[in-house]
Amino acid sequence: MNKKIFCGITALSFLLTASGCSLFSSDVVIATVGDYKITASEYDFYLNNLKQQMQGTELSSDEDWETIEINGQKAIDVAKEKALETAVNNIAYIEIYEKLGNEFTKEANDSIAQKKNDLVSQYNQNGGYKEFLNSTKISDDFMDFLCKSAYCNEQVYLQFAQETQVTEDEIQSFYDENQNEYYSGYRRAKHVLILTQDSDTGTAYSEEQKAEAKKKAEDIYQRALSGEDFDSLVSEYSEDPGSASNPDGYVFTDGEMVQEFQDCVDSLEIGGIGFCESDYGYHIIQRLPLDASSFADDIKMRILSDKFADYLDEKKSEYGITLVETENMASVMQSSTSSDSTEE
Repeated sequence: MNKKIFCGITALSFLLTASGCSLFSSDVVIATVGDYKITASEYDFYLNNLKQQMQGTELSSDEDWETIEINGQKAIDVAKEKALETAVNNIAYIEIYEKLGNEFTKEANDSIAQKKNDLVSQYNQNGGYKEFLNSTKISDDFMDFLCKSAYCNEQVYLQFAQETQVTEDEIQSFYDENQNEYYSGYRRAKHVLILTQDSDTGTAYSEEQKAEAKKKAEDIYQRALSGEDFDSLVSEYSEDPGSASNPDGYVFTDGEMVQEFQDCVDSLEIGGIGFCESDYGYHIIQRLPLDASSFADDIKMRILSDKFADYLDEKKSEYGITLVETENMASVMQSSTSSDSTEE
């Protein structure tokens, strides 16, 4: 199993996930980062959230966390390291934000306050914010800290992304190296859609209207088969409003398009043209090849994420942002077993 399974756990995602019960007193300090303290309950909060976000993957049971290995380590031990890394990074975002010369202006503080309000509202809709704090043994101040950290993370990343170039060669290289892992289940296709329902209300056409639509669609299909320019047919006849905003076609994977559309695409060779009917109407479809450009935005985001992680490490080193363990660290890490930290 590859350690990339944890790449989706971002510094922001814990804000929106309810955590399990904490095992520790909230005032047990296990580590410090500068003037910031990390308590056992805060660490447990990070660990629980990370594990809950992995539910539904190959790490779906307590036994999985103890038996599956990631690069020679038990998954639970990797998760513990990731929880500590997240704790350090959340502090680092604030430190780096300030070291880069940014200030907490009224606008910044208002944005942080809005994050907190949204967070409290969400928890109040799911059992109550105060109950959440009691069950996790974390404080309201800690939640304020998380919102402040999230804001700083966003701002530092935006500044970094604006100053960081991702080249076409990098995008192509990433695609070549990761095509099977990330993109093997995708298809790309264009279509001409001739509706058999009202585009505004969804009301089905009459049988007479459907017959007219079918005749029109079959005529366009024959023209496409005879070699007419498919893009011109899409531009002239397609009643799908998405065609204009997706000039290179739809890139999709299982379940993202209506089944009839997906089945028709799967039946075609690259460049092939097919015909099918769905609840929306008649589709004249051309299957297209996939290449790096089909996933350029996603690849750029992944590359920037990797580069940002390196940038963050560089800034932590430059600014002396390091984790200092206390004597409580070993016992807390030992106690945080997979079964304990997922109790409700």
